[in-house]
Amino acid sequence: MNIDQLADQWQQYKIIEQTAAANRKAIEQQMQELIDIKLEGSTTEETDHFEIKVVGKVTRSLDVDLLQEDWQNLPKAVQDCVKWKPQVDTKLLRALEAIDDMTLARYMTTKPAKPSFSIKPRGE
Repeated sequence: MNIDQLADQWQQYKIIEQTAAANRKAIEQQMQELIDIKLEGSTTEETDHFEIKVVGKVTRSLDVDLLQEDWQNLPKAVQDCVKWKPQVDTKLLRALEAIDDMTLARYMTTKPAKPSFSIKPRGE
């Protein structure tokens, strides 16, 4: 197969994948209306034909600015609940690497991630 044929197949399967995901999400929404799902934790629904396990989840985020403002006044038990996660600012890292590519490199592990593909017909 050549690259045009592979790209054409990729596009066809991407459409199938998106349609299937949308259909699955619609079904999950309907199931949510029928199952009394815990806000957080596992719920099991058994039918004549299936055992359906649903895990309720919540997303928690912190107001970092406010937290830093109050940090010294917070009890240790509250402070222990917070994890500070260093992150790399890629834009600043690239600028640093242009002048010094070794200093920060010793503190980090770099490995390839899954590549991202975007394919569209020419002329669009």
